[in-house]
Amino acid sequence: MKPIDPRQLADRLQTIPPFHVMEVVRIAEELESRGVDVIHLEVGEPDFPTSSSVIERACTALEAGKTRYTDSRGVERLRDALSAWYQSHGLDVPARRIQITTGASAGLLLASAATTNPGDGVLMADPAYPCNPRFVEAVGGEVHWITTDVTTQFQPTCKVLEAEATANDRTLMLAHPANPTGQAVPRAELERMIHWCLTTHRHLIVDEIYQSLAFNDALCSSLTISDQHFVVGSFSKYFNMTGWRLGWLVIPEYALEATQRLAQHLFICAPSFAQEAALACFESEALQEAEMHRRELKARRDLLIPRLEAMGFQIAAEPDGAFYVFVDASDITSESQQFCSDLIRKTGVAITPGIDFSRSLPPTWLRIAYTQPVDRLLEALERMARFIHD
Repeated sequence: MKPIDPRQLADRLQTIPPFHVMEVVRIAEELESRGVDVIHLEVGEPDFPTSSSVIERACTALEAGKTRYTDSRGVERLRDALSAWYQSHGLDVPARRIQITTGASAGLLLASAATTNPGDGVLMADPAYPCNPRFVEAVGGEVHWITTDVTTQFQPTCKVLEAEATANDRTLMLAHPANPTGQAVPRAELERMIHWCLTTHRHLIVDEIYQSLAFNDALCSSLTISDQHFVVGSFSKYFNMTGWRLGWLVIPEYALEATQRLAQHLFICAPSFAQEAALACFESEALQEAEMHRRELKARRDLLIPRLEAMGFQIAAEPDGAFYVFVDASDITSESQQFCSDLIRKTGVAITPGIDFSRSLPPTWLRIAYTQPVDRLLEALERMARFIHD
């Protein structure tokens, strides 16, 4: 019996680009198998462990049999805890508007599915996290890329949206702060774009998974401006729970019932023991650890940037948050993908080529994740400097 011809698979699979960083990951695994010391600055994952209080709560939950389905909206106590956490930041987000999801990815997919019909356009900044357009395409939408540059912190502006948006573009998706740049949307611009979405009757989805890892006290959630849009959150980054696959979606009132009904069919529920464990995130021990880690990331950023600039990398602006530096290496290389491949092979330092994040930027951009302790960052910088100057 002949196997099915791969050409019979869905057309959308033909247009999904490869993750170019996976070639760096492949080389890293090959080198490590031979005993080479690899310093991983390519993966967007904090190096800090999950809080012991969260792990203890998970063990207790498992022993108590918390392994069954929950309410599809999420455990009520967790939604209440998130509501209270928002309240502590001056935001009124009722628990009934919070949908617990299997990671932020599920939240983005759910919001995309709730707002996008086949053929609808979704406005999105270039550069962007490469999974975000896939969520849109998975539900039949079309990404309308908005080219950005360093002058706007790689974020769209309302002026550009007004000029470029078509009647077909029914949704704007923002990341605040963004991956790969770590740049947030300036407050005044965010207000203008939210007002534009409301007055033109467009949906707005704001990815705020790095919001709690902001280094600027003035940086605030889009929910301080309006509650009439979707906001995606995650336990992965601030609470160091990447593998637990737990996030949430704040749903605007107009979409609440329909979106929660859709979530029932798409996901059933998030893992029950992970939801129980996450309750510990809002207790003093885990919160103190999370804040300590945020300050540590800021210190790493401040250590990294001047040393990278001294090597010849161009950095347009300090990242507002997250744990990435997006740099232009045009004074060093004309091809970042080859540079990343050569760098890891010769030095064991793994970083990400910018081609994974942008269709419009020249192939000289790189993303460097400062997800290693300071001593490892300094070692990586020394290796990179020797590689560049040899």
